[in-house]
Amino acid sequence: MSGAIGGLLSSYNIQTPAVLVMNLDATVGAMPGSNITTSASFDGSTQYLTLPASTDWALGTGDFTIEWWQYQTGAGTFPRVFSVGAIPASIAVSIESGTFYFWENGNTTFSSVLSSYLTTWVHFAISRVSGQTSVYQNGTQIGSTYADTNNINDSSSVLSIGRDMVATPSTYWPGYISNFRIIKGTGLYSGASLTVPTSTLRAVSGTVVLLPLAAAPFMDMSTNVYTITNTGTTTTTASAPSLTAATTDVTGTYALTTVNAGSLSWATTNGGIFRKSNNTGTDVIVGGPNYVTGQSYSVFMAYQRTATATGRLLNTQSEASKDWLMGLYNGHPDTFYPNFSVNLPSSGADLLWHFGWATWNTSTGRGQLYTATSTQPTSVAFTAVNGGGGGFNQLRLFSRSGGAEVQSGNIGMIKVYNGVLTLAEVQSLYAKYKSRFGY
Repeated sequence: MSGAIGGLLSSYNIQTPAVLVMNLDATVGAMPGSNITTSASFDGSTQYLTLPASTDWALGTGDFTIEWWQYQTGAGTFPRVFSVGAIPASIAVSIESGTFYFWENGNTTFSSVLSSYLTTWVHFAISRVSGQTSVYQNGTQIGSTYADTNNINDSSSVLSIGRDMVATPSTYWPGYISNFRIIKGTGLYSGASLTVPTSTLRAVSGTVVLLPLAAAPFMDMSTNVYTITNTGTTTTTASAPSLTAATTDVTGTYALTTVNAGSLSWATTNGGIFRKSNNTGTDVIVGGPNYVTGQSYSVFMAYQRTATATGRLLNTQSEASKDWLMGLYNGHPDTFYPNFSVNLPSSGADLLWHFGWATWNTSTGRGQLYTATSTQPTSVAFTAVNGGGGGFNQLRLFSRSGGAEVQSGNIGMIKVYNGVLTLAEVQSLYAKYKSRFGY
């Protein structure tokens, strides 16, 4: 029966939903392998972040992990690091006059007097494994609660960071936060100690929110991509825990290699960007899947031309497999070349931020490109059909394989999906990211 259904779907070219499989986004805070140097800064009186109400915050009675890095600048009265809902909150953490409190359903599940928690970077983790909830400070278990059967089921309240949702001055939290992550269904840590992360956190299985908090506008890097509301203009600061950027994409799936002799850099502009400043072809970022044959895909990219422009902004690492490029070509935007000509413009160069969505349907041999700047796409910009087309064997940023045809510019993100995005999905992504790039 399943074979018959599969054949029917194939005959009508019905595509399965496209899933994000690679996420190379400069919002994580640095180039792969380089140091994290910024974090979110909260003034303790007006600034906080919120994410919308969601069933993801209803952790139920199962396992979970909540962890983050923080640098608290003042003791405060009732400062909330985070909470779901107002007092009595579904889940919440505050550090009041040197005591760490963790609440579940309005009750204190755990409390402990802390040492060395002010004006220093501290890693905290809360992990429930088979009914045992443990709290860790810098890798050491500072307490544990057995038989934690609390059913955390609030799905109607927002998640706030830097304040309780009771609007009183006493609940604002002062200091810096970096790498905030919630994992639902998995308790990563148990026992007397844990190995403190030394690199930026990634969206492992079950991650429902991942906030690097390294560059404003702040972005959720989980696959949910929750919209973050910034109240009081929470900003970034030149302070961060001693972390290096992980050498994988945000999903933790694909290894990334960065070669940088000085022409690649990271900046906080537009929520984080990768920037190439000259025509040194050996300075690149390389990584990603092999989608040369038998795979439909979509690649979503945000990019901007700079003054130096001679070549390829996003290329395949292995041209021997199939020739492939996207984004800018010799400084001209809206390029997509999946081993045959879909669009290879020779004019139109500008300094605007551009969005591109390149799709390939392997069952029909159809390549398409959606494009946008200040307005959302309403139709396909370019389309062509050729059975000899296809995808890429790893992605190479800023030059052609071997270092030729160098293209300087700024890249905000590259997201790869394992299927063909619909126009509605493209428009949804545009709405999600347009403000980050000034639209």
